[in-house]
Amino acid sequence: MNHKQQLQDSEEMARRWHALAERRRDHFADLYNSGRWRKYYRQHDFMAQMRATAHMVDAWDKVVNGNGPETLNLNGALRPARINLF
Repeated sequence: MNHKQQLQDSEEMARRWHALAERRRDHFADLYNSGRWRKYYRQHDFMAQMRATAHMVDAWDKVVNGNGPETLNLNGALRPARINLF
């Protein structure tokens, strides 16, 4: 497998994880809106899960859209993005 194919596979995998995180966020929103969360969670635990889920969606969004602190190398490995100070 060449480097270009590995990069495309890595990008596709990141998009899939991002979609999964979004589905999870939507599920938690549905639980909250319907009130069903009370059957499964204590309020503190549910809110912690919602915050963690929102954080994961944001993190995967940054990886997929390339505007986060990390970008993909040609071999698909994550590396810190360069920061210009001036």
